[in-house]
Amino acid sequence: MKTLELSGSRYEIGYGYGVQAREYVWKFIDIFFSKLESLRINKEAAFEISGRLEEYVKEYSPVLLEEVRGLADGADKDYEEILSLNCIFEIPRIAGTKEAHYCTVWGSVADGGVIAVQNLDLAAEYADLLHLVRIVSDDGLRIRLQALAGMLGMMGMNQDGLVFSGTTVSSKKVKYGVPKPFLGRTILNTCSTAEQAVDCLLKAPRTTGGNAMFLDAVGGFYVVECSAEQCAVIHPEKQHLFSTNHYTDGKLTPLSPTDDIESSKARLERIQELFSHTDRYDFETLKSFARDHDGDPGNLTICRHGDISTVSSVIFEPSKRRMWLATGLPCRNDYQEYSV
Repeated sequence: MKTLELSGSRYEIGYGYGVQAREYVWKFIDIFFSKLESLRINKEAAFEISGRLEEYVKEYSPVLLEEVRGLADGADKDYEEILSLNCIFEIPRIAGTKEAHYCTVWGSVADGGVIAVQNLDLAAEYADLLHLVRIVSDDGLRIRLQALAGMLGMMGMNQDGLVFSGTTVSSKKVKYGVPKPFLGRTILNTCSTAEQAVDCLLKAPRTTGGNAMFLDAVGGFYVVECSAEQCAVIHPEKQHLFSTNHYTDGKLTPLSPTDDIESSKARLERIQELFSHTDRYDFETLKSFARDHDGDPGNLTICRHGDISTVSSVIFEPSKRRMWLATGLPCRNDYQEYSV
């Protein structure tokens, strides 16, 4: 996976990102807007939606728009195009289409701290666009995050050991608010603990569904199942948590998608089964879950194969300010160590 080292002001961070990842940003823009066209969402409609979402970002975290502006200038692309890339989850849902079901996350209190893993599942054409980005800003912030080229982030860890990761949920409720990449980056920019991150998410004007996992260097550990209108905070049961692409809390299950969730249910049942069959929740055990196929590898397995497949797997060790990344299918690739 391509790695980037960025520093400076917010604008300078964005500009450096755009310059270094330019060809991939251009490719992402082409793929993204082609996919929108296939859903009968033209560029003008996408810009209208992202423009309305931008109004919420201006109120919530305007500093990140400086990064978007720098990214657009560095990549030599229109600001509206980069803004729309960072509304990738929201534009299709607000326009009335379904959101694809991506990712499995799990974690446990182990080895004197919390360890968590995320298998990132995407369509194959996105795999080459992934970057591992390290940011050191002028105000002392340090973040290591993973993102598609041009996005502010999808998951990551900050200098305090706070981890933000999660999964998509095609909730039945959707409205205008702050897009997920801006929410995730704001949490990593401003919070030090999982408890603070939960509070930040609960208070934010949310748009679409998702299940966020937060963990920190001092043992904080939560999953927050969220729709645009309500959330449920899930605490560790028997010291572990896991999530896929539907809601499990009774208050939110009426908002869960009812079609195309066979994979989500199968992966959740399998991760629950794996936890129930071991009393060891250490690094190697949790890593082994990322490579699990439970029979033939396919769309229903944790290590996902098919049109939607696992394109990366990340292990977070917040107490050590350390991430481990396997690029591509974890069953075929080794993990590399990175510090924040």
